[in-house]
Amino acid sequence: MKKKILIVDDNRLLRKFLSTHLERAGHHVRTAEDGFAALDVLSDFAPDVMFVDLFMPKIDGDRLCQIVRARDDLKDCYLVILSAGIAETGKDYTKIGANACIAKGSFSNMAKNVLAAVNDSDAPVQADKPGPIIGLDAVYSRQLTKELISRNRHLETILESMAEGFLEIYSDRVVYANEAAVLMLEMDLENLLYAYPPDLFEGKAKRRLEKLIAGHENIARDKNAPVDLHNRKVTIKSYPVEGEPSTSIIIFSDVTEQKRLEEKLQQAKKMEAVGTLAGGVAHDFNNLLMGVQGNISLMMLDLKPGDSHFEEVASIERCVDSAAKLTKQLLGFARGGKYVVKATSLNEMIRKLKTMFQRTNKNISFHEKYQNNPWSVEVDQGQIEQVMMNLLLNACQAMPQNGELSIQTENVTLNRSFVKSFDVGPGRYVKISVTDSGCGMDPAVQQRIFEPFFTTKNVGEGSGMGLASAFGIVKNHRGIIECRSIKGKGSTFSVYLPVSHHETPAIEEPTKTLQRGMETILLVDDEDIIISVDTKLLEELGYKVLVAKEGTVALEIFTARHHEIDLVLLDIIMPDLNGEEVFAQMKRIKPDVKVLVSSGYSIDWQARKMLEDGCNGFIQKPFKMKQLSLQIKEILSS
Repeated sequence: MKKKILIVDDNRLLRKFLSTHLERAGHHVRTAEDGFAALDVLSDFAPDVMFVDLFMPKIDGDRLCQIVRARDDLKDCYLVILSAGIAETGKDYTKIGANACIAKGSFSNMAKNVLAAVNDSDAPVQADKPGPIIGLDAVYSRQLTKELISRNRHLETILESMAEGFLEIYSDRVVYANEAAVLMLEMDLENLLYAYPPDLFEGKAKRRLEKLIAGHENIARDKNAPVDLHNRKVTIKSYPVEGEPSTSIIIFSDVTEQKRLEEKLQQAKKMEAVGTLAGGVAHDFNNLLMGVQGNISLMMLDLKPGDSHFEEVASIERCVDSAAKLTKQLLGFARGGKYVVKATSLNEMIRKLKTMFQRTNKNISFHEKYQNNPWSVEVDQGQIEQVMMNLLLNACQAMPQNGELSIQTENVTLNRSFVKSFDVGPGRYVKISVTDSGCGMDPAVQQRIFEPFFTTKNVGEGSGMGLASAFGIVKNHRGIIECRSIKGKGSTFSVYLPVSHHETPAIEEPTKTLQRGMETILLVDDEDIIISVDTKLLEELGYKVLVAKEGTVALEIFTARHHEIDLVLLDIIMPDLNGEEVFAQMKRIKPDVKVLVSSGYSIDWQARKMLEDGCNGFIQKPFKMKQLSLQIKEILSS
């Protein structure tokens, strides 16, 4: 019976011999020099029998057989491997879809065995294990072939173990793809081989590969510009093969995680720059507010409810309080420091805040799950309360009609892989989660939620500082804050705070009355309005006040009168000598000098260092007379 036969072998003489021999037997024969050429023939020719060499350039016999077996129109094709090398590889030829295997030997023996195989194709036998290699007994073992096969195995093992996708391109077609390429492109190997490379991609990546194939662009030159591939970011690099102008190598790497980390770093740098600006604005604004607040405190001493102008003055003070809260949020975002740091148990603090919000949001169902015996964290409780209030407020506002709000605390241990993009160390943390079932956010909004003054609310409904200040406060506590949200399905904000090694102290009730004194205080500040109002406040409290508008002047006064000076109220930011330098020189003159640091900034790194070096306390502008009186009395009494 006449058969359609395809012979695929890179040996031109063998192809010619076998095709002539089979044509004389009445068969229709076509030939191809490798697997690549065979696929071209198979585009318009469906053979009954194929004889395939195992080791060929371009697409080898192994992969060619797999491609043939994957095609419905060739499922009945009788496949015969032409190779003795398969015995030396130990490979099971039935695993690649072949029906039989003929060892290459003398042409006369091969002619007989090839005709026998054509006859066997009329009634192919389905076997569970491969039959013997036909003609193998007439072929001697070849050490060189073994060495070449071993070397090929080593190279293939290296390529298959690469994390990068590796494609070999010949005449604008894929002739080899490693496992990583198959996984990244989400295609079967059979469909990938012989494909036109640009057809494997879409959009920008496809256009770039078309330029590459046409020779108009060298992608290796633009290796850092990633393209989208199945929701991943990949870079593409192309390399020519020396001496083979029709062959090139394309390597693509998954840089999704790398790009995510780079974006986080860029975002962190942007937030740092905006924070520096915000902190400077807040500092100057706080100095102005101090002038207003100080004079209000003095006026309120002579007024009582019912007096003329009492309500007007009280209203001004409320405005100052509101402005001071806004600058505190700005300073919180600017990572301006923690005011009063102590070991704190979070559960009780969160319960109180939840109760307050539950009372005013009856339409929302609140759920709580608290860690038993939570680890203690060392935080500024007021600032962490501010963080939690912002998170709870956002969650409630995301559910204007009704919804579910869940709060959870848990002890967690974070490893290096989790913390590496947050600029904090691994270890033990207490995690606070606030989850709502509200409107959620799309990725574009999530990218900006921690930026100052960014808000999705209507004008007048929010300042855009809540999450920005929460971000700064948590970062300054060496913690992590992150958000996961799906549009229409709600959001979860998670805060991780590092564990403290100190016990949680008992809470003391603050004294509520003004504390007066008669000691001598040296007031050091470069702002006229601060000098004026602080002098009046201190004198009203009964203290004798010495004034210095510069650091050098302060040192001159302190040198001459340090025996009578009981306390120094010291600004940090001054034009000649800053507060840190002034304090260092005062300590040399009087080692036990008592200093209360005052600044429009919160406790940033400079103020904290001064406290570590021996300063006795910190008070942030604008402050009220009662707050000033309490802190001075506490330091003088210590």
